[in-house]
Amino acid sequence: MNITNVMFSGIGGQGILTSGRLLALAALDAGLDVKMSEVHGMSQRGGNVDTHVRFGEEVPASLIPKGGAHYLVSFEKLEGLRYLEFLRPDGIAFVNALEVAPLTINLKRPAYVDDIDAVLKAKAPNLVMIDAIPMAKELGDIRLVNVLMLGALSRKLDLDQEHWDAAIKSRFKEKFHAGCMAAFQMGSGLVS
Repeated sequence: MNITNVMFSGIGGQGILTSGRLLALAALDAGLDVKMSEVHGMSQRGGNVDTHVRFGEEVPASLIPKGGAHYLVSFEKLEGLRYLEFLRPDGIAFVNALEVAPLTINLKRPAYVDDIDAVLKAKAPNLVMIDAIPMAKELGDIRLVNVLMLGALSRKLDLDQEHWDAAIKSRFKEKFHAGCMAAFQMGSGLVS
């Protein structure tokens, strides 16, 4: 079976679920079987969120096993590090260059991981670090970070632009289409 496994991770409110749904919609538009699973327990309180998206000709289950993700898309460095165990040894990690101190730091627990960039690079040799927030601000809306990250991922997936366009148009109101398309293209331009 030829199945592509994509794991999204981050903190509640970053658009992780929306990104997973956009990928699922694009794969469905391409005529593929899609399975998706979301975990968002304490997401409204800044907790971690993850979404599993699997697509191909026939997908038997929605959860990606540890070590089975072809791609990890993380919207925050520590969440990227936390979910690296799901990435295959040859997998690619797309990580937003954002550091958000977890609640435990605020409760006088151990600090954020020292030199997290080096730790990520050592554990994910195929790391693509993206400083997405300034780019989204340049486009006029910080909420476009997730679509920008999805655009970067799209360069590695076998889905045509028409499928991504259909997904964006079906997921967002018309007034957001141009901004989303611009963010997607900007992200796509970051990866060869």
